[in-house]
Amino acid sequence: MKTKSIIQIFLLLVIGNRLSAQQPDFYYEHRYPSEMEIGGTHALEIRNDDGGVQCYFVAACDLTMIGYGIGQKDQPMPARVLKLSPEGELLGEMVLNEAGRSSSIISLFQDPSDSKYSLAVGIIVDSTSTYEKPYLAKFDVDMNLLWHKEFELPEAYHADALTGGRSLMDSQGDIVFCTFPFRISSYLSNLLYMRFSSDGEMLAMGESPLPSNLFFSSQGGLFEYKDGSGDYGQTIVGEPEGSETPPAYLIRMNREFSEFSTKDLVRNIHLSITDGIVINNCYSEAFTEGMEDGTKIMSVRGFRYDGYDPDLWDEVILAMKLDANDSIVAISFTPHDNDSVRVMAFCQGMDASADNKFFICNGVYDPRTWHGGEISGVNHFVVTKTDNNANIIWCRYYRDDIHVFQPCSVMATGDGGCLVAGRCLTQDNSETSLFVLKFFEDGSLSVSNAEALVRPYTFYPNPVSDNLNFQYSPDVQPSQIELYDLQGRMVLTQSGSLEQLNLQGLSAGEYLMKVTLDNGKAFTDKVVKQ
Repeated sequence: MKTKSIIQIFLLLVIGNRLSAQQPDFYYEHRYPSEMEIGGTHALEIRNDDGGVQCYFVAACDLTMIGYGIGQKDQPMPARVLKLSPEGELLGEMVLNEAGRSSSIISLFQDPSDSKYSLAVGIIVDSTSTYEKPYLAKFDVDMNLLWHKEFELPEAYHADALTGGRSLMDSQGDIVFCTFPFRISSYLSNLLYMRFSSDGEMLAMGESPLPSNLFFSSQGGLFEYKDGSGDYGQTIVGEPEGSETPPAYLIRMNREFSEFSTKDLVRNIHLSITDGIVINNCYSEAFTEGMEDGTKIMSVRGFRYDGYDPDLWDEVILAMKLDANDSIVAISFTPHDNDSVRVMAFCQGMDASADNKFFICNGVYDPRTWHGGEISGVNHFVVTKTDNNANIIWCRYYRDDIHVFQPCSVMATGDGGCLVAGRCLTQDNSETSLFVLKFFEDGSLSVSNAEALVRPYTFYPNPVSDNLNFQYSPDVQPSQIELYDLQGRMVLTQSGSLEQLNLQGLSAGEYLMKVTLDNGKAFTDKVVKQ
């Protein structure tokens, strides 16, 4: 009896610790006036010394600023940082730079020498300057700005815009930043790399030897090799020439940016994933994470030709594993619901957890709704979790009937979950909001206003003529599908094989579909029968 009691106490302590370590999920939305259109967001988790979450910082950037606002320096809009509680409640907002200057934030980092402080790296310009330059700012957990340091670049790199910034904090606590100096009249230079110390000292600067036409299309996320070399890596995808597949390279550089090596990546993948589905023309905005054994996980965009309608193509996000020689050894793809022709809006973000699990987020839209740089009509975004062999653990599809979602970044949180940050617009583009969504480790949500909008499955096509196809996240199993007319009468039910639903016998019109999983959870969606 005594032994049994000890075991019970031990189990209670273990379970209690796990529950206390899991941070609350939430959905937060911060609306801005129309003249302050948000162009990007980046999130940072701040933990206490005991491992608990103290708060989240979320950076907000404006489309009329750096990278988008060339020639609009007379309308200064400094970047802002929001502070959210662990439950997703707004605790404050800080204007990061002084009034009269435009700035953007590329990334947020926790100070490696003192967890009470945070760092923001970005780009800044004012109406009196003819070029943009990088900066580093330090602030405390109470959102007091401690210092702001700007880095004067050599005259050869003075540009109208420093575009496509990427950054990382390496294992030694230094910040690596890359950008493409760009002038309206012509390309100015190749990719420019810089390394700063966390106290704001410029440590190294160098230029990539690859031709500049490779960079304007896409710069992949930076990563650090974990083989003890201290080297950095980045995936580069170039501009296609005519109908040719765009070139793709994996670039490796030392800490001083004095030595570079490049390796051609596979430019065309013709790989049959399953019968009737072919992936080709891969790569767009590629994100990469390196591992201790020299292998790498990449997330890239590819085109899918699917047998359900030979006149349609769509896009998928691929998770690929490369071995130490950069050969592809494993590949999987994230499907998305296909109402018509839908496009993955690039890989919007990727991050790795402490146990080498990988989160990928991306937005999905119908290209027919793209007008003047904005998307009209509802869309959705997809969050995928994979292991370090590129196997998908779970997929979650998030949408509502009001917003156009554009995720910008994903961050692995200390409890094994993830934080997705982005912007959302109303369908008429009259209002822009910043949003943050927190998932648990298993991809679940408990808050009602978010749980009602997330799906662990996708179905296509919709509208549908005959057969409605389903693809389920690997972590769930369906048990039943029911179809109701708008008067609430059940017109179709199916259990057993639930990968396809035959609607040939139904009249054209709208129906409500109820999908029930084996865990008892049920979801309702609208289906249009042609």
